[in-house]
Amino acid sequence: MGGYGQFCAVARALEILGERWTLLIVRELLLGERQFNDIRRGIPRISKTMLSARLKTLERHDVIRREDGGYRLTEAGRDLAGVVRELGGWAMRWDRRELEPDDLDAGSLVWDIRRRVVPEALPAQRTVVALRFREPTSIYYLYVRRPTVTLCPDDIGLPISLTVDAELDALTRYWIGELGWPQLVRSGAVELTGPTALRRAFPTWFAGYILRDAS
Repeated sequence: MGGYGQFCAVARALEILGERWTLLIVRELLLGERQFNDIRRGIPRISKTMLSARLKTLERHDVIRREDGGYRLTEAGRDLAGVVRELGGWAMRWDRRELEPDDLDAGSLVWDIRRRVVPEALPAQRTVVALRFREPTSIYYLYVRRPTVTLCPDDIGLPISLTVDAELDALTRYWIGELGWPQLVRSGAVELTGPTALRRAFPTWFAGYILRDAS
């Protein structure tokens, strides 16, 4: 990417951070991802080649560094937390368009859900949740064992404790704060099958989209 040819600090910042995908990579690192493949799971449409190139650029500008086989933000990188939050808050306040099918991705939604757990709310016993999306059809498995939730795209043969059948659009809108959980259940956009205690507790296991209150 060519320079802007300006002394302005905004232009200089954009020369480092303004390329496509770059701030999303920073977002993933701020949310705790460290490994190449984990960063990519949060940004599923970026190619491996592009991710590698963007990481090298960030490393060259001392925004990130390689550490313990992965990547970590430097002090300069961590200082972008407020920038990312303010950008997200701006979009939540001013981007009025409705979510479109191209904005929806089951994999990235579930990836975000599993990293926003409330450890003390998780069941004490091992619990397996099958999360099924209706259209397009896909299924993911959440292996819940306090204090963590592990995401797996494949069934490893353990008994399913709870099945959550959901419309992708509705669950995404719930996650970002546009819909309430009772509204989803009443409308049939989400259906839960399993013991009553698990059905009632499920939405309390997760803290919600990190920017849902940024507006």
